[in-house]
Amino acid sequence: MKKSVINRFFIISAVFCMISSCVEDGYEWDSINKEGAFSHDNGISVSIGDFDTIRFKTQIEIPVPVDIEYIKEVEDLFSEEMYNYFVYDNKGKEEPLGDISFVADFIANINDPADKKFSDFELSTTILTENGEDTGISIEKQIYKADVNTPQPFVVNIKKEDVTKLKDAHRLQLTFEFQSRKVEREDYVLIKNIRVILSGGFKISLE
Repeated sequence: MKKSVINRFFIISAVFCMISSCVEDGYEWDSINKEGAFSHDNGISVSIGDFDTIRFKTQIEIPVPVDIEYIKEVEDLFSEEMYNYFVYDNKGKEEPLGDISFVADFIANINDPADKKFSDFELSTTILTENGEDTGISIEKQIYKADVNTPQPFVVNIKKEDVTKLKDAHRLQLTFEFQSRKVEREDYVLIKNIRVILSGGFKISLE
């Protein structure tokens, strides 16, 4: 019996490793049934793709750096099918399986940041409902270097107690705050290789 359960677990893990799609194309979470709960101490990582290239509005060159705020909203990241992987039914009440993390590679491609007096990026992440209201999920701000073009870790941690708030989630809002004397069309940011890490487990059927 124990050997059978272990074999099934590894089969399920292999299935999850093969799931991959771009954010702009949406997800096919409903292609897998969601019955029965499994957990793994080190978490299960599911690859879900890349965000579109983030380009900032071009501004004319000025003598001193000015404060700039840019907001990018990502649609089709959350769905009912996706949410159902993160909770289980406990006598009619939805309970979270554990913490969730969205992790990715943050890549800044800023042309000559020193000459433009380009500051670090301060990135705020908010998860909104369909009506544009904040779901109330607490996410820490992150700081990224504009003069580093190698991948920097992008992490959105959702604590177990906030997981059920994802039921109303509709889109992800990224707010970039920085200073610069100039922003060019060639300046952009990439958030690539996005993975969802489920520290408490996931739900799936065994057939």
